[in-house]
Amino acid sequence: MDRRLERELYAIFLAAAGALIDQLVEVGIDDPGEIARRLNRRGFPCWSRPRWSMGSVATITRRRRMAEAHDDVAQASTGRREISRETACTSAGAGLGSNSASM
Repeated sequence: MDRRLERELYAIFLAAAGALIDQLVEVGIDDPGEIARRLNRRGFPCWSRPRWSMGSVATITRRRRMAEAHDDVAQASTGRREISRETACTSAGAGLGSNSASM
């Protein structure tokens, strides 16, 4: 696979997985093991692994924070305002805080 395409796909995965993890944390689920179990139950795929683990949740969280910090620095240096982003896995008003998310 083309390296650039792989990086772009990973960025999309990182945004989608990060958004799901953020939504779980917002409803009070902050244990990485519990987050991994819920992602596995929902069938959300983990990047290049068959299942989510505590370590993969921590890695995605850390890499997403690093990417966001990098974006903030880049935006500050260019003077651009941040634009709200939706991912393919989330839409305005949709969230994992619903009853179906509590599995």
